[in-house]
Amino acid sequence: MTREQCARIYGFIGRILLALPLYLLLTGCVTTSSPKTDYSEVFIGRGALLSGYALWGPEADRLPEPEDSVLDMTSNMLAFTKENIPRKNAEAVKVKALVKALISPDGLNMTYTRTATFTAEEAFLKAEGNCLGFSYLTVLMARQQGLNAVFQEVDVPPLWSSSREKLIYATRHVNVRIQSRAGRDFVLDIDQVNVDPAYPTRIMTDAEAEAHYYSNRGAVFLNQGDMKNAFRYLVKAIRLSPETSYFWSNLGVFYRQNNLLDHAEMAYHAALKYDQSNHSALSNLAILYDIKGDEEEAEYFAEKARDYQKKNPYFHFFRAQDAYNNGDYESAVASLEKITRDKVQVRDKRFYSLLAESYEMMGENDKASAILAHLP
Repeated sequence: MTREQCARIYGFIGRILLALPLYLLLTGCVTTSSPKTDYSEVFIGRGALLSGYALWGPEADRLPEPEDSVLDMTSNMLAFTKENIPRKNAEAVKVKALVKALISPDGLNMTYTRTATFTAEEAFLKAEGNCLGFSYLTVLMARQQGLNAVFQEVDVPPLWSSSREKLIYATRHVNVRIQSRAGRDFVLDIDQVNVDPAYPTRIMTDAEAEAHYYSNRGAVFLNQGDMKNAFRYLVKAIRLSPETSYFWSNLGVFYRQNNLLDHAEMAYHAALKYDQSNHSALSNLAILYDIKGDEEEAEYFAEKARDYQKKNPYFHFFRAQDAYNNGDYESAVASLEKITRDKVQVRDKRFYSLLAESYEMMGENDKASAILAHLP
């Protein structure tokens, strides 16, 4: 099978792997906090969190806001688009031409590189990138030729270590949806192995999609110890998409690594304002309060983090998988039956396949056959 056939029309963008030490993730009006939390003692406003004064004083005013021209269409990109994608053809024909132009040996022959966060122009010039570079370039080219292309975030399940029941990493994934006038949209996504069409999705604004670039780059700078650039890029992501919870938790990790615990605390609480189930913020707050010696607060947020995973069906799936691998099929069934009763909520076929296999190993073949006959 050729790469072109492999990509199909379902598919063409990559994955953002956004997890670093301290649960740094590279994607409500009530803040999750314990009754004990007292902000009268420590209150640092958002302006202060985004100013950089705590680290650099007045020098922070001279830190330029990054502007990497993430979604710029260059003349070379425009010429390539016009040459390879017919503007006047039907939508389906243009979409196929778009995919061919991007990934076939006769086109850009682009390569997926998970760790490479590029602008649209960089992705075009290098013919490689992660899901962001691919999606930026795809959307620009599609729109240029009259297609209604939008960015789409995919809710990829987190991964747990079943034996220790700890979150290993969480991901944010972006692909492209081309909204068809005929009523059947096209989804272009490069990661067909790890991204299931059943995963929940939502349309993103261009500003949100661009913010992912700055968040990723900020995380890279933070890992490299380049604190000024890490701060510039993490703050740029927040300014572009101020209600994205994990951008704030990333800023909290930045402050934690710079030993500004009060600033980190307020950034994590800002994250929880927009998503009370943000596992990164909950876990990091538990760690932070433990460092501060506040055992009551540490346990409160640790329990909140545990509640999150108990409610997440994929936590139970990985627990069941661990039990199955250890030959404990009854425990595997018990974990899976809790979450497969609602087929609307849980549509991932792996849940039901593992449940059926567990029943087979227990000798209950009738139950296994019944499950497989009614896969969602």
